[in-house]
Amino acid sequence: MKKLLRHGSGSNNGVELVSRLIDFLGEDSKREGLLETPSRVMRMYGELLSGYKENVDGFYKTFNSKGYKGIITLTNIDFYSLCEHHMIPFYGKVHIGYIPNGKVLGLSKFARVVDAYSRRLQTQENLTKQIADSFTNYLGPEGLIVHIEAEHLCMSMRGVKSRGIITKTTDIRGVLREQKDLLDQFYKDINKNN
Repeated sequence: MKKLLRHGSGSNNGVELVSRLIDFLGEDSKREGLLETPSRVMRMYGELLSGYKENVDGFYKTFNSKGYKGIITLTNIDFYSLCEHHMIPFYGKVHIGYIPNGKVLGLSKFARVVDAYSRRLQTQENLTKQIADSFTNYLGPEGLIVHIEAEHLCMSMRGVKSRGIITKTTDIRGVLREQKDLLDQFYKDINKNN
């Protein structure tokens, strides 16, 4: 996939591979309705997996917190990702809470970081950890929680074919591990909007 992104979404090798896949599945890649499908598929993957090209380091523009020590909660950050096991989408919401350690991050940057990591082949567990690691490394908060709720189409479209199952993953760091009142506040904040 990194080769696809390096060579551009219109890579002839990729288009040829998708054409061969269509033929392998029993369709005719030369059929009128499918003639442009291989190049559209390559453009789609270029977009869905654009996170490999993102420099997350550049998203971290911080500001002085001016002594604020309460929890800051961002809820319902939409994300879409591709499962690294089947390359089928999983999607849902990311909720982030943090206690500043002298600096705060511009609010739009949270969504940009989530987007950059989710636009890669992922597992939900790894996505949760990557987001938490990134904020820990660049923001250095006193406490941090990343909570993700997602539906995986690899469970609802194939396999057990069970729809509506939500998988939840959580990474809690720093003082939020001990300060139950702040952790309770975070969960109240995210549940108000659901």
